[in-house]
Order: sequence, then C-alpha cells, then structure tokens
Amino acid sequence: MQKFLVLLFLVLPALLPAATQPTSVPFTTNSDGMVIVPATLGTDISVHVILDTGAGLDVLAPSLIEKLHGKPAGQFSALRMTGEHLDIALFTIAELSVGPVVRKNVLVGTWDVLDKFPLDGIISLSDFRQQPFTIDFANKAFIFETPKSLAAGRKVATVSPLQFDDFRGIALDSFSHFLFGNQTGLCEVDPGSPTATVSIRYMSALGIDKDSANVHKHEGRLPILTSLFPTSSMTVLSASITGPTTPSLSICLAVS
Repeated sequence: MQKFLVLLFLVLPALLPAATQPTSVPFTTNSDGMVIVPATLGTDISVHVILDTGAGLDVLAPSLIEKLHGKPAGQFSALRMTGEHLDIALFTIAELSVGPVVRKNVLVGTWDVLDKFPLDGIISLSDFRQQPFTIDFANKAFIFETPKSLAAGRKVATVSPLQFDDFRGIALDSFSHFLFGNQTGLCEVDPGSPTATVSIRYMSALGIDKDSANVHKHEGRLPILTSLFPTSSMTVLSASITGPTTPSLSICLAVS
C-alpha cells in the first residue's frame, strides 16, 4: 500500500500558486504506516503531525492549543468512519504552516486523546484547498505541485477522479471509486487509517467465503476504540481476510 504515488488534484489551475518549482518536504511513517509531516504553529513552534486526508479538519492536542492561546470558536459535531459520535471544540489559532503553505487565523479542533499518546496533532485536506500535492510513498516525500509539474504528472499518471464532502467550509473529506472484484465502491481516501476497511457486501465480489478458515472474526468493542472512546457503547463486528487477491484486508461487518 505504501509503494505507489498518490496524486490529489484539489483546485482549479487558475488558483494554483505562482511557484515555478515544486517544493518537497520529507515525511516519516509510524508503526501503523501513517504519514508524519513537519509543521509550524504560530511563528516558532515546530511540531510533527499526522497527514490525514480523512480527518476532515485540523485537530491539535489541548496542550498546544493552550500554548498558542487559541480563541474558542464553537463546536463541530461529526461521525467517525466507524460510527462514533464526536463533539469537537473549535479554536482559532494565529498561524499554521506546512512546507510553503501558510494559513492565518486557522480554525482547528482539539482532542484530549492526542495528549495521552502523545501526538501533536492531525492536519487535513482543509489546509490544501488551493494547493495540489503528491504523497510519494516510495521516496517518502510530500510534494507541493506547481501548474507545470501538475500538468506533467497528469500526462503520465493514471487518474482517479475525486469527489468531496465539504461541511460548511469547516471540514473537507475526499472520496474516489475503487474496484472490488467486479464491483465498484465509493471509498474515503484516508491514509490516516492503519488498515483498509470495506463493507461486508463486497466479500462475494472479492471471492471470499465468509465461512472460510481465512476469515477471522472479532465481535465486540475493538481495543483501540475502547481506549479512545471509553464511554462508547458501540459494537464492531470485523473480519481479517488473507487470500491471493487480498493479502491484508480488514472488513467491517457491522457497526451498531
């Protein structure tokens, strides 16, 4: 999953920045394969944040919000992909920059779980509404494209159109069509998730027998959800699949 290029073309060419050469920022990955990029908060606070195109909005650890003197800006309610309800306190911070992208008066959320891990934060697509980029997993480079480099990349790339959910200008998520056997499904593009998760209805299309010895079921609250959401009453039924066409695939069977 981490040996190919992911190209996201997010804006109209007329809105692209005037830089003549693409800028590249190296990134690392953690044990779950999540992309970690350097960023600056305010003018001088260096942090390392998860780049998560499925996060919707930027989220910072409460300790950083306090250090930045973030100004309260209301609340944003949302559902995670796995169904948990989140009420996220919003704050405005003076500045956030990643590579050449500098944003002023940035609306961010906060999540106390980040201080417990600890993690500095998560950045989302919302920071790059006017900046197309490439995540080059092979070379571990986060590349900020120019009009010229973007056009050159499109000539040699296989392009998968994106669809977006924009929640009142606060949160932005991206989706694309993927092929599961002989069926297509619209999936969220989410490198912030450590595994691929698809609906049980695609098991047949993938040639997977739900009663096969290769299917391992776990019923109940998953450990990661218990640690992140100790008061959640949700139940997860999942299956881990190993097979010739799915070397590593996690399938969500039900969420209630």
